[in-house]
Amino acid sequence: MAMGNAKPAFVCESCHQRRTGASTLTVTGRRLCPDCSDQLDAAAAGAIANPGNPVGGAIATAGWLAALRPHRRARRTSGNRGTG
Repeated sequence: MAMGNAKPAFVCESCHQRRTGASTLTVTGRRLCPDCSDQLDAAAAGAIANPGNPVGGAIATAGWLAALRPHRRARRTSGNRGTG
């Protein structure tokens, strides 16, 4: 049966919120929403970039991304004001 323009719904296995649209399947088989997927990517990047303290690097990088996210959203919703 065709679904038309309906987006598939899923429950994120990290934040446990019901979402629609795009999801990411991790290497361990968990289905994540885009926000949780970004957090996982940032934590992995932080752990790799800081071999002397991988846990601290993961926490710091994921926290930095989480703090940056509201600014990115505000910029996206404001359009291109002030760029011309």
